[in-house]
Amino acid sequence: MIIVRVIHTVFFYVLTVISFFIGTTLTLILLPFCKSKTKAFQTAAHIWAKFLIFSSGLSAQTQGIENIPKDKTLIFAANHQGAADILIVLGCLPIGFRFAIKKELYQTPVFGWYLRQAGYFSVDREVVLSAYRTVKQIIEILKIGESVLIFPEGTRSKTGKLGKFRRGSLLAALKSGAPIVPVAISGSFNLMPRGTWIIHPCPVKFSVGKPIYINSKEDYDNKVLEVRDSIAKMM
Repeated sequence: MIIVRVIHTVFFYVLTVISFFIGTTLTLILLPFCKSKTKAFQTAAHIWAKFLIFSSGLSAQTQGIENIPKDKTLIFAANHQGAADILIVLGCLPIGFRFAIKKELYQTPVFGWYLRQAGYFSVDREVVLSAYRTVKQIIEILKIGESVLIFPEGTRSKTGKLGKFRRGSLLAALKSGAPIVPVAISGSFNLMPRGTWIIHPCPVKFSVGKPIYINSKEDYDNKVLEVRDSIAKMM
């Protein structure tokens, strides 16, 4: 069984690289016919993620998509169970969005360039001021009419359980007035547990909750807990 999983994992990684270059090439060819460069790259990322989810053997069950408000800029707040969470969110959410990526990935040849073209932004976890810059970046993105995804826990879960939210993780919602849409990912922790590179195909549940608004500073902490509780109930 382990040999089969290793072969499948190696095949998946090779397929990931090949499909990335093919998808990027097609996007560049079609780019002159697109109104927005960033949305073109985001759409390509959505299709690529759906293809990789299928290729990985992951079975994703989605629910609550109808809770996503239409014609509004949103802040999606998701828990972070595993390395595949970005692919899962990219493939399962039906609308485009931007999200923060650790700065090291921007140094990767070609891939780092793609991240910039799609409008994703970097974050440096080692710099204290980076959190304030991130809030400012999110607000600027919301102002131009695009949605954002954040992981309020700040890092991947070590146990698969929902961790504490960083207190300032939802400040952009308070300052911008944008609704927060809770997103719960269940099962991705088992797909690729920490400390291993081997893929273990498994079912994953992807749930979207009803939007939550933060209307005042006094209500901020309670609303952060409400978002966390919403995610916890859906997991």
